[in-house]
Amino acid sequence: MTFLEVSDLRVRFPTEDGMVEAVRGVSYELGIGETLGVVGESGSGKSVTHLALMGLLPDTAQIRADQLAFEGRDLLEMEEGQRRALRGKEIAMIFQDPMTSLNPFSTLGTQIGEMLRMHQGLRGKALVEGAIQALAEVGIPKPEARIEQYPHEFSGGMRQRAMIAMMLAGHPKLLIADEPTTALDVTVQAQILELLQGLQEARGMSIILITHDLGVVAGQAHRIAVMYAGRIVEQAGTRTLFARPSHPYTRGLLASIPRLDRDEEQLIPIPGTPPDLLHLDGGCPFRPRCNFAVSACAEREPDLREVGEGHAIACHVDLPEFLGVESAS
Repeated sequence: MTFLEVSDLRVRFPTEDGMVEAVRGVSYELGIGETLGVVGESGSGKSVTHLALMGLLPDTAQIRADQLAFEGRDLLEMEEGQRRALRGKEIAMIFQDPMTSLNPFSTLGTQIGEMLRMHQGLRGKALVEGAIQALAEVGIPKPEARIEQYPHEFSGGMRQRAMIAMMLAGHPKLLIADEPTTALDVTVQAQILELLQGLQEARGMSIILITHDLGVVAGQAHRIAVMYAGRIVEQAGTRTLFARPSHPYTRGLLASIPRLDRDEEQLIPIPGTPPDLLHLDGGCPFRPRCNFAVSACAEREPDLREVGEGHAIACHVDLPEFLGVESAS
């Protein structure tokens, strides 16, 4: 069942050099209990897309969409008081660096307690017990003592766990995790991802996992949306996307990450840099970095089109057929 619908979302920001359209027609749906991975380089628009959904962009941002609906409620038509009530209680967001999100002058118990008081109405002893339970649920040892500590007294992994505990205190139906493991070592990354998956299964919530690393979403997401220059350029089920990547950018991302199932494989970086969104020329923005560009790529930007069941790309070239790639069994 679809409970989040995003259709033709566009976000523009004024700059000294003119208007920048950071998100250019993003569309997707998310079902109950589903995990969507949103992947792309820095500046691809993946974070701005979801800050717009949360209502956390600055007032200067110009946001419009054909549809931006959560459980049938139009998020763009909501008053700020309604959006504030929605945040934390029904939709929550965790960020890459919890030190920028946690208050360094308040104990973890105080900060989690604030969420519990706001969204669950807890007071007194029940509030303290709720904060202890929240820390215990995310695997923080000795939570009775930890609630009296400050963020700087936690390691990076434990701070991220505490941030997750705080964001889940309102029992949200949707969790948006924006680069939740980037600043952590690989062992702690795996622990955080396993924690999110376990909490999702226990609570039945949906997750949007934002990352620049396809390896992070490989074992977590049901579907993946690959973003480039403010647009989704490929969207497919996870197994399909890894077995049959059909956009040159997706293939480039996959070629640039190590594979444990292949020996002596050379990592191939994507050449060049992402485009300046102020100076798009009307053609495919990936064209200067693409080895498969054809004349149509310079003439117009490709629309997102279906190439299989639940699989869509924004590309003029049928890449698997061009390369002679067979469907994975």
